[in-house]
Amino acid sequence: MKKTIENSDEFKKFTEEYNENINFLNSFSNLIFYNGRIISIFSENHMYSVSTILIDNSIKTLNSIKLCCSIGSFTDANTLLRKLRDDLILYVYILNVINNRKVFVEEDIKNLKIENQDDFLESFSNLRFNAEFDDNERAVIAWLGNSVLQQSGSVKNRLSFENYMKYLKQNGNINKILQDYNLQVYWETLRKRLNNYVHNNGIQFTSHNLIKEFDSQLEIHLKNINIRTSYVVTFFLVLVIMTESALISSTDMMDYLNCDETPPEDCQYEIAPFIQKFLDEKVVKIHPELKQFLRDNNGYGMKIK
Repeated sequence: MKKTIENSDEFKKFTEEYNENINFLNSFSNLIFYNGRIISIFSENHMYSVSTILIDNSIKTLNSIKLCCSIGSFTDANTLLRKLRDDLILYVYILNVINNRKVFVEEDIKNLKIENQDDFLESFSNLRFNAEFDDNERAVIAWLGNSVLQQSGSVKNRLSFENYMKYLKQNGNINKILQDYNLQVYWETLRKRLNNYVHNNGIQFTSHNLIKEFDSQLEIHLKNINIRTSYVVTFFLVLVIMTESALISSTDMMDYLNCDETPPEDCQYEIAPFIQKFLDEKVVKIHPELKQFLRDNNGYGMKIK
């Protein structure tokens, strides 16, 4: 049989590690769907829900990257890696914007009366919907409503990787992780490397699309794809935990409810086993102390071990 990249030992070794990222995102998407957590945002006249479409899309992109690697097209693979990064960070950006959105007029919230049930119901019924939206909120609504092309430049510009990161850094815990656990350094290095491929900054980046099965650098190219992909997916999980950690909840609660049984106390704080495994194997590689920070600072008190 003629040797190709796809049937080489280097590619087989690469695939074993690479598929862990595909399997993880697939399991994560299924977990979110099964647990049925509804995350939504209201516009002036419509409610938009956040589905797993960006995660499912990223699984497709991961498969496309693997296909590019199998034929030696590493320029294309790295270009798609930037798309993977942007799409996964967009998902977290959307979650953050929705979490920060003030649904009701703040004055009405301050006037809520909680002394007794009747007063509370009356004051609650008088809550007014907050009809003011900033550009980040408008950008999210436009993306979910498929109306980005009709928006002003100031809104469109919010849907960029640079703005995603600028916005996410306003979250104190995310900013602390980037600074204190040295994630910012590699994240910036990765940005520059991926941009070199996207913008074709020199003949060397073009030549990386023409790698043959006998190339002495084949194993290095494959290893670089694995390192970069794992970092993007791992960083994505870290950001999700800092933004909406309830998404990593195990299926225990739903399993009990679906069986008409009473869930054990606090079982909603248990995390899915595959999430714990990914934390143990991937997150600790980024920084040995990062998992402890996620355990201590996730917003819903999820039981990370």
